[in-house]
Amino acid sequence: MGRKPEAEAFRRLRRAPISVVLDDVRSLANVGLIFRVCDALRVERLYLCGITGHPADPRPGRESRARHVQERATREIAKTAVMAIPFVPWEYADSATHVVGRLRAGGYQVVAVEQAHTSVAYTRADIYRPPVALIFGHERAGVAPAALRAADLCVEVPVYGMANSLNVAMACTLVGYEVLRQHAAFGIEPL
Repeated sequence: MGRKPEAEAFRRLRRAPISVVLDDVRSLANVGLIFRVCDALRVERLYLCGITGHPADPRPGRESRARHVQERATREIAKTAVMAIPFVPWEYADSATHVVGRLRAGGYQVVAVEQAHTSVAYTRADIYRPPVALIFGHERAGVAPAALRAADLCVEVPVYGMANSLNVAMACTLVGYEVLRQHAAFGIEPL
């Protein structure tokens, strides 16, 4: 534990040129786990879109949810985030499609993580062109069709068992670490 920097020093460290977009992820536990993964990967930003639960936004005038909804979401996400929330730059947006459009305009390669006819294995060499925006969708319905159409690339994690897919937080972990692996962690040293 002694090798971790102070909170302010950590906030000034360089981040991986990866953004994560959650498109209608309904489980607060998954959102918390993804906060934790995004902290571990030191991503630039986490976008929580649509029905995706999110912690209370401390900025004045940014919250439209009832206080009890804010408190429950914050509490449930914090359980699995394990103290990562303050260290992950994040924002809530109504529409993942708008976020994806904004990221694309900023030069991001948009990668949907979804089982689709056009998807390729997430480990295929040299497919990620930073900066990268990874889109993950609803646990049952997947990435929304509009966001899927907006993607430059669709990758999937192969499944060899009877279940059709992996948990969204697990998929985020695998794909995020693969992007880091393919780019030598962008020169960012582990803490």
